[in-house]
Amino acid sequence: MRRLIAALALLLGMTGAVNAAAQDRLLDLRQPSVVADALREAGYKAEMKTNSKGEPYIESSANGSSFTIEFYNCTGLVDCTSYQFASWYKADPMFTVAFANEWNLKKRFLKVAVDKDGNLNEYMDFTATGKTTYANFADIVDWYQTMDSSLAKFIDEHRSAAGK
Repeated sequence: MRRLIAALALLLGMTGAVNAAAQDRLLDLRQPSVVADALREAGYKAEMKTNSKGEPYIESSANGSSFTIEFYNCTGLVDCTSYQFASWYKADPMFTVAFANEWNLKKRFLKVAVDKDGNLNEYMDFTATGKTTYANFADIVDWYQTMDSSLAKFIDEHRSAAGK
């Protein structure tokens, strides 16, 4: 009986080690297709596209809102040096520099800016240099989703305070 219990414990321990190894596998995030695959594995849609300049990006969504992952300093459609999660809200009179500064002074990861058309742009930048674990990438996606949700709440609170 002791041997059976020891064998079961060893088997369960090995299963945990296999799961940990899967979480700790290294990803080369310089490759947009690797980012798209990891995004899908994390439970998100990921549609690979190219912009008008022929640069790669991924279309996805979280919290009911669309976002993109844009890649920078790529060699063709691969070997990019950085990437950015990005989204935007249509122009609203409350989207001012003061509004953006209020958010940015209190938040470290997701930043916002108001463009020349009055749209509120949100973004999180990451380096793609070196490799990272799948678990780390999944955490990055979770941070983006969490911060995006927090920004939506921040906007709603300001709208409520303004009586909109």
